Amino acid sequence: MKYPIPYRKVDKWGFSDAQKSILIDCIYDDVIYPFSEENFDLALVEISGKRCWINTKGEQISPLADQVFSFTRHEISVIVIDDKNVEGKQSTENCLFINSFGENVFKLQALSADGFQNDRCIVCFPSHKYGAVDITGAIVVAPIFEDLNAVWNEIGRPGIHDSNKKPAQDRELIKFEEDRYFGFKDREGNVIFKASYFFASEFHEGTAMVARHSKAFYHIDSSGQRLYSKEYYYGFNYAYGIANVVSDMPDVNPFVHERWGVDYYIPGNSKWGYIDQQGQEFWEDE
Repeated sequence: MKYPIPYRKVDKWGFSDAQKSILIDCIYDDVIYPFSEENFDLALVEISGKRCWINTKGEQISPLADQVFSFTRHEISVIVIDDKNVEGKQSTENCLFINSFGENVFKLQALSADGFQNDRCIVCFPSHKYGAVDITGAIVVAPIFEDLNAVWNEIGRPGIHDSNKKPAQDRELIKFEEDRYFGFKDREGNVIFKASYFFASEFHEGTAMVARHSKAFYHIDSSGQRLYSKEYYYGFNYAYGIANVVSDMPDVNPFVHERWGVDYYIPGNSKWGYIDQQGQEFWEDE
């Protein structure tokens, strides 16, 4: 395994190796992003409602903050120390723009900031006016606007925050839908697995998360073989050899809020944990 694996002991998180030996103590309330290349070999963790980046040695790279944005392809993470700063103490040193070593890429006096979008970052300046800066910290939209949305319009209304996420590789199998069920075809359009899953993710790292009915999620490989025997309430696909799953089995109907647009309900108090591709579970509940 390339990176330490998020490991949960009851309600605290740390990191272990593939043999479940603890490498970074379980002192965190949550792991927001596991270690990844996209975030330059760092993980984002949460403790007492604040977030920070740590490296694979468990060393804290950034200060605890209310908002921490993923790294961009230019290796910049925007950090907002206090997300109530604009109405509160109004510190002009509330925002950091750091690299993966915790060093300032540039310094900027700001009350608050959004993440980068299309290499532009919307900033609330000490004047309480909004503008935008580029990846060097140079002002590209003058701080003359009363709200963030006006600047968002000026920079072209980008839909997502910048990240360092790699483009999806050509998949061996492609998901398709038929009569509200999902199956998989090859790149020539031949049906490999008929549409029999009520849920299916795309294939990634040679695997997909599927379910034939609710509360019965599991992973398959490209031959359709299950990777392990257990079924989970819900889960995500693998990234860097690990997958995040709901580790308990909530006693609720997952479709209880369907009429409100919630396709599959996951209770807020559900427990989560990570598994490897052999189904080994990286958590302890006692």
